[in-house]
Parts: sequence; structure tokens; C-alpha cells
Amino acid sequence: MAPVAETTEELVMGMVGWVVAVLLVALMLPLLAFMYLDILEAKNDAKQQLEKVEKLRREIERRNRDSPKEFEDNPIFDRRKKHE
Repeated sequence: MAPVAETTEELVMGMVGWVVAVLLVALMLPLLAFMYLDILEAKNDAKQQLEKVEKLRREIERRNRDSPKEFEDNPIFDRRKKHE
């Protein structure tokens, strides 16, 4: 089979297709970069919040361990109070 020469219309359409593809990639890369930065920021915020919650949990556990004044949720101590 002999090679077929491209017409001017096909050449222009091919070039337009490449230009559109390059523009789409050029527009999508910054969008993806912004999304990635937002994800990293949200991940960092979640990590900070988790650290705060863990700090508060440790503080509450320390307070409960240092001063166990309330035994109302423990049935053994409830029984002991009733018998006294």
C-alpha cells in the first residue's frame, strides 16, 4: 500500500488536538498541586488535633490515677458503701 499524504485539514486538526491536550495538562497540574497541598494541610491539622486529644486523655488518666475519689461506676465500691 502506498503512503497517503495528509490533507491540510487533517494536519490542522492534529495540531489543534495537541494544543488542547497541552492546555488541559497545563491547567490540571496546578489544580492537582493545590489539591495535594490542601490534603497535606488537612493531614497536618488532623495530626495536631490527635496530639491534643492524646494529651488531654493522658491528663485525665493521670488525674484519675492520682485522686481516685469517685468510685460510683464500680459495683464493688458501691456494695461496700451500702454495707457501711
